[in-house]
Amino acid sequence: MSRNDGDVAELYRRHAPALLRRCASIVGNPDEARDLVQETFARYLGARGWRDGGAPFAVLYRIATNAAIDRLRRRKTASEDALDPDAHVGPPREEPRRIDSLHDLAFLTRGLSEDELTVAVLYHLDGYTQDGIAVSLDLSRRTVGKILTRFEQHVRKRAKRAELPAAARSASDG
Repeated sequence: MSRNDGDVAELYRRHAPALLRRCASIVGNPDEARDLVQETFARYLGARGWRDGGAPFAVLYRIATNAAIDRLRRRKTASEDALDPDAHVGPPREEPRRIDSLHDLAFLTRGLSEDELTVAVLYHLDGYTQDGIAVSLDLSRRTVGKILTRFEQHVRKRAKRAELPAAARSASDG
């Protein structure tokens, strides 16, 4: 095993569990999450200058988050016709409601930069503090605050434009 292979193996050992949790929390499917972690490392290794792209965890986390959200967006377009609410016979299921919520999230976040999306996910979904995000992503605390402000303005604007229920708009406030 070369030194580079050892470095990659160590990165995988240290960061794969956190990346798996991140992907699973977004896509809601552990099998898909495992595929996304593999895809994350493939993208990381395939990118030019991956060693110079910042802290490895920050880069991997960003790739994993974006890959998972991209998967949601693709799932939305592929499943819109398949999710006919009249087609289900039997007791009501939670899955269509969850998918609707994920579709709303994909819609609300469309058009955001990778940095904005990563910071928003770390803050709103993972519970990182602004200081913690700044350290993890090698940004200033002030930059993190500005990114979060832009994110919240973007989500409110898209929610208003789509006239989503107030619950969806208030999700950006929390």
